Amino acid sequence: MRTNYCKKSGLGELRVEYTGRPVSGWGGLVGVVRFLDRLGVRRFLKSALPNGRRSPNQVPVEDIALSLFATVLTGGGRFSHVERIRHDEVIRGVLGVKRVASAMTLTRYFGGFAQSQVEHMSDVLTPLVTSTVKEPPEGEVIDLDSTVFERYGKQEGSLKGHNPRKHGRPSHHPLLAMAAGAKTIVHGWLRSGNTSSARGVRQFLAEVLARAGTRVRAIRADAGFFETALLDELESRGVDYAIAVRMNPLVRRAVRRVPQWRAFGLGLEAGEISYQSYQWSRPRRLVFIREEIRRRPEARGRRLFDDPDYTYHAVITSLGGPPEEVWRFYNGRADSENRIKELKRDYSINGFCLYSFFGTEAVFRLICLLFNLMQLFKRHVLRDETPQLATVRRTTLVIGAILGAAGRTPVLRLGLRGRWRERFAALLERIAALPTVATLAQLSNLPPLAPPRPWRPRRPRSSAQALRRPVFVFN
Repeated sequence: MRTNYCKKSGLGELRVEYTGRPVSGWGGLVGVVRFLDRLGVRRFLKSALPNGRRSPNQVPVEDIALSLFATVLTGGGRFSHVERIRHDEVIRGVLGVKRVASAMTLTRYFGGFAQSQVEHMSDVLTPLVTSTVKEPPEGEVIDLDSTVFERYGKQEGSLKGHNPRKHGRPSHHPLLAMAAGAKTIVHGWLRSGNTSSARGVRQFLAEVLARAGTRVRAIRADAGFFETALLDELESRGVDYAIAVRMNPLVRRAVRRVPQWRAFGLGLEAGEISYQSYQWSRPRRLVFIREEIRRRPEARGRRLFDDPDYTYHAVITSLGGPPEEVWRFYNGRADSENRIKELKRDYSINGFCLYSFFGTEAVFRLICLLFNLMQLFKRHVLRDETPQLATVRRTTLVIGAILGAAGRTPVLRLGLRGRWRERFAALLERIAALPTVATLAQLSNLPPLAPPRPWRPRRPRSSAQALRRPVFVFN
């Protein structure tokens, strides 16, 4: 043991010593890992992820995914950040793995994914969350939204498109479906950067309804999804909707046909008409909300040249009830933006990027799965769904710990006292009392899935391929 001395301070001389015992600041991960083991996550990962590697020194596929999860939970935002925890014996003991996968192992493994393997992974892992979420009595509300992941390379699908923050920057343009009641990610697509918001939304909607695991009551979406094909698809499936409308010249002229405006708040008035676009086979209900700028200086919405005193909002809907109630229902969609912000800020979902498009999409969907699992952890263990991952990380995961042994039994000693020790002990007791609600045995009634194609290493790019930009569009 080495010893060092610091300068004298008001508390006297403080001696500094060094120890070779395995010490870490992430002892609180044991609660999350025990919760995941209670759900049978390792078995799901083992059956969902492709294998076929021939190295005698390989890391199991479920350990690769757990290494990715641990990197995200400890604040990592890149594949290289796994090196910060790779040699942490406490984290390795908490995860129950022989080795934490290296950054090279992660990038090489996920870089070999094909599209069929990504879809197989989602098919196997989706019931892991949907089987644990209670169905709302009135049905679930699904919010559709898209976002932008800026890229700084020549990755597959990284193309120039709509980028509100950095114009002209190549990007990916993922599409997400979020459950408003459960606050989970139902499904996600990673798309190339030059796609529009509604590109492929009909096929995406079919997958969302199949994976939701519950009855879908209504769909909400912003003006980027105002497409005739989507409206026809929702009506053919009998699903209600409330979708914002772009204020094109035809809709602006339709504002003048509102027969009556009814006040329902300070500077707020509502009206509606029956509107039929020239592309539609029948009229639909169009709800308008206008805000008086004089009374509401921070009013959002679109200003019209022929009526400068108001800003206008328009929502196309199949819902009944007063127009103001439809508007309030649609405004609930804004909470889905918090899911996207948390995915970017706390889970760094836009930071894990590979040259391979489908490898990036596989990691994208795995992080969405981790987001859902943490939502279940907050609901069933913390019993508080409001804190985001950054708060959970500071209050629950960051705990000083020493890995030791009592005889031949490994022991994790947490540096907690008083009410903090009582709180964490209560969390572990809740986890132990949870039923194993998501096991492969309980899901045996699902149709059997074909095993994924064996994993193959990605072929190295030639110099000519490295300089050629992709021109294809995914999904």
